[in-house]
Amino acid sequence: MWFKRQKYVPKLPDFLALCERNYAQLNRYLAEDAKTGQATVIQVSEQHSYRISVTEVARFTTTLHIELTDEREFYFRPSFVVRLYHDARVAEVLACQQISGFKARYDYPNLDMLLPDEKRQINLLLRDWLKLCAGQGYINRELAFA
Repeated sequence: MWFKRQKYVPKLPDFLALCERNYAQLNRYLAEDAKTGQATVIQVSEQHSYRISVTEVARFTTTLHIELTDEREFYFRPSFVVRLYHDARVAEVLACQQISGFKARYDYPNLDMLLPDEKRQINLLLRDWLKLCAGQGYINRELAFA
């Protein structure tokens, strides 16, 4: 028996709360006067570390690139491009892996096999990554904002 699947409807207040939490967490790793080219490294295990690089600074926004720095990992190198909106105090994932330009909602199924709430899921992934960094990561002070 076929059933009619309900269309996903984004819940804006929940999404904004998620983006606000991610913004607050990311700001822990940035210098107050962040400049393009600055970077910091977060060590999450003996073998794995992530680099947060400032790629663009504008009046109300800062764009970051977050990537795994493990040179031994050839096939899977997680990465995010995140924009911080300082006036609204929210962070939004602009790209993750090779996917960018997320829509608020996708029909499902679709040719790219994206989830109906792909934008929310990618921002939840950033939240989980930030939890990992807060729980067991530490900043490599020698490389911070080099």
